[in-house]
Amino acid sequence: MKILLVTYWGLTNMGGIWTYMKQLADKLSEQGHEVTLMGSRAEDHTLYLLDQGISFDKKVLYNSLLPQLDISRFPHLHLEHGIFSFELGRYVFEGGAAVLGLEKYDVIHAQDPISAYAIRRIMKVRKPLVASFHGALAYESYFEYKGIEPELTRKEYEKRAIWRYFRRLEGMGVQSSDLILVSSNWIGQLVNREDAGGAAIHTLPYGMDVKQYDAKAAMPAPLKFADGLKVIMYAGRLEYIKGVHVLIGALGILQHSRRDWVCAIAGIGSLTEELQEQARVLGIQERVFFTGKIDNIPAALTAADIYVQPSLQDTQPFSVTEAQLAGIAPIVAGTAGMPEMVQQGETGFVVPPEDCAALAKQLEQLLGDDGLRVRTGKQARSWAAQNRSLDGMAAGTLMAYHEAAALHQRRRSYSADRSCRKGAVSPRLPDAFHPADVLELMIPGNPLALALREGLPQKYSIPDARMVIDG
Repeated sequence: MKILLVTYWGLTNMGGIWTYMKQLADKLSEQGHEVTLMGSRAEDHTLYLLDQGISFDKKVLYNSLLPQLDISRFPHLHLEHGIFSFELGRYVFEGGAAVLGLEKYDVIHAQDPISAYAIRRIMKVRKPLVASFHGALAYESYFEYKGIEPELTRKEYEKRAIWRYFRRLEGMGVQSSDLILVSSNWIGQLVNREDAGGAAIHTLPYGMDVKQYDAKAAMPAPLKFADGLKVIMYAGRLEYIKGVHVLIGALGILQHSRRDWVCAIAGIGSLTEELQEQARVLGIQERVFFTGKIDNIPAALTAADIYVQPSLQDTQPFSVTEAQLAGIAPIVAGTAGMPEMVQQGETGFVVPPEDCAALAKQLEQLLGDDGLRVRTGKQARSWAAQNRSLDGMAAGTLMAYHEAAALHQRRRSYSADRSCRKGAVSPRLPDAFHPADVLELMIPGNPLALALREGLPQKYSIPDARMVIDG
């Protein structure tokens, strides 16, 4: 089977989507399938096929489309900067994916609602499309905005056009898919709120290669701290949605009752300096170590006694499973899909989200009870090894591909299929245009115009009428 794993976002970035794609691709390749990965590379503004040396320069198409999407002709694009940015980015992604080609694949597996909708829109020949929803785009966007506007409430945010835009985009991603994979019941319930157009929704938790994990864990630990101090650890992006500020706030409380600890915060992000300043203001800067990005987290976890995932929203973070495989029962915030990853007091601990005092109390209990830490850590390791295997995830995903292919066969005989009508064939806005037309007017015989004419459907046009959002 020829399989395309595709994401709108960057490949090889630190994060769960890359871990998922890489592990799945490696396992399916071992089984004899031909797997290609497509995604963006921010440093040179390309859309590319990993390990194939084939890429699409997004800058040329971006610069050509930018002046065509002016506010006088398409005011709906300019309701908020985020809407314009995402729509233009999606059009460029669609053009790049069409040029790189979709025809040779037996099944396409999108990793986000943006790429799911984009891929369906540009299909000239319908292919089975499976989509994994690794998060909730609209809700995540709220936390991104709240990180900039601390006083912003969810109720206020939901009045904005950008919220309605992201909700529409998620809905179109759902409706474009033949079959949807989710890693938790929480994200499955969110997807179910959309009109899935008859698409099956399967819950398939993430898996990890336990042997590979153990091999990495056996390597020298990149972290070393003074004897007699217990190590609290977090690994991930340093962004508002990850709740690291909650962890630091809890440590500020914890220092008043116990001082036999240090905390390692492994990762990079836009809030690094702000979080360092928070630790300084709380007087714990000598106990909190910002290590930067660590490539070998399994080895780093061998130096840890406690792991904390304080995210404000997270579906099924791989870091929680990594902690469990390290023999640590993690503390997770009781939000989104994280409580599904632990059994309270058995394989992990759940505390209320954004509650520094509750987190400090849980940390104090674990620091003071070695028996509890060891017992729950062993149980966490056993549970994760049995229930989070990569073989199980890969087998379930392959079954989903076959199911989507069978569904595609049944639908092939009639073109009035609902998800097809909602994806590839779209109403046309006044003044909408095919990007090849614009490029040909600029430079007759433009090779990119010819490639877009060949790769995109004849009726394809931008702006996308289905994404018009009222102010």
